[in-house]
Amino acid sequence: MVVARYPQQMRDADAADTAKPGTSEPAKADTSAPVTAAELVEPAEAPARPWPAARPRLVRRIVHRLASSPAWRFGLAALGSAVLVVTVYAAFVLTRAGQRLENIGLVGAQLRGAAVRAESLGYLAQMTVLTFALAILGLIAVAFVRRRPGLGVLVGAVMAGSVLLAEFLKGALPRPELVSGPVWILRNDFPSGTATVAAAIGIGALLVAPDRLRWVVLPLGAAFAAVIGQSTQVTGWHRMSGALGGVLLVMAVALAGLLFLARIGLVQPTPRGRIHPTLRAAILGVPAATLIISASALALLVAFPLLQVPTNADAAFLHTVFELLGFGFTVLAFVLFASVIEPFSLGRSRADVRGAAPNGTQSPGFLAGSGDSTSAGPIA
Repeated sequence: MVVARYPQQMRDADAADTAKPGTSEPAKADTSAPVTAAELVEPAEAPARPWPAARPRLVRRIVHRLASSPAWRFGLAALGSAVLVVTVYAAFVLTRAGQRLENIGLVGAQLRGAAVRAESLGYLAQMTVLTFALAILGLIAVAFVRRRPGLGVLVGAVMAGSVLLAEFLKGALPRPELVSGPVWILRNDFPSGTATVAAAIGIGALLVAPDRLRWVVLPLGAAFAAVIGQSTQVTGWHRMSGALGGVLLVMAVALAGLLFLARIGLVQPTPRGRIHPTLRAAILGVPAATLIISASALALLVAFPLLQVPTNADAAFLHTVFELLGFGFTVLAFVLFASVIEPFSLGRSRADVRGAAPNGTQSPGFLAGSGDSTSAGPIA
């Protein structure tokens, strides 16, 4: 057995602790009692577990990076949008079940009333090359008037590039014949060019809108793209997957463009682009309602097989479900896109921020009262 004795300092400390009450004279320390080495060793602390302790810190770091770094935020959002495009294509085009469901829904478009189809065709008739070109020029002009030429060039490139990419993919992507049917129903329509044009106009308007007016442009752009996408299904031009693919494709291209804009220093934080939570909740109520109605329609179709007795009744049900889902998911995609760009002022450099007039006074530039050239805070 290893035997050790107390050092002098430890003896003094023990003696002080055992001093007689009422006197400052310490009691005699017992220096003759040997102790073992095991008694002198303090119990070892439990080994630290760094991962659970570091997890909140890591999460906070990631959240802070996404909130403060536009490049990270736009890059991850662009990647997510591209993954969704591939997912929609793989689920509805490359699988037998997906093709069968959408083909049945496409047949249901023929059962729509003539008045409804004529109304939808009227909407689609407005989506011409001339209309799209004028929209691009108009949005570029808005960006230049706001003294953000880089943003204007980017928006024009995003809008034109999205439509060209959609047309290329429509011709390049294969649609295997997994389900038999007439020739007209077997054609590839992913992604929808018409839905891509509508989404490009809506997203472009949201990008060039003044920060304080995004809450106005968001519901208008989302409704416009959703109505056009729904019209392509009502008329039988496209399936739901084609309409959703066009919207997601525009989001991916736009976010990739914003990543480039952030990398060259033309994206700055701002508190003025915030969308009121009440408005956001009201807009999100649209996709929530469509999901509930669609789920109810599918439940009726499954629970009551007699509803399928009339010819093509199941096609009418599925057509209605896909039409509602396409509308709701389009609105949801716009809300998510607006949430990604919400904390940032687009097309503005740090030099522009430093050159803003302090104390809320107007800078010498024109349109100073629009909320883009004033500085009540750090960023307009």
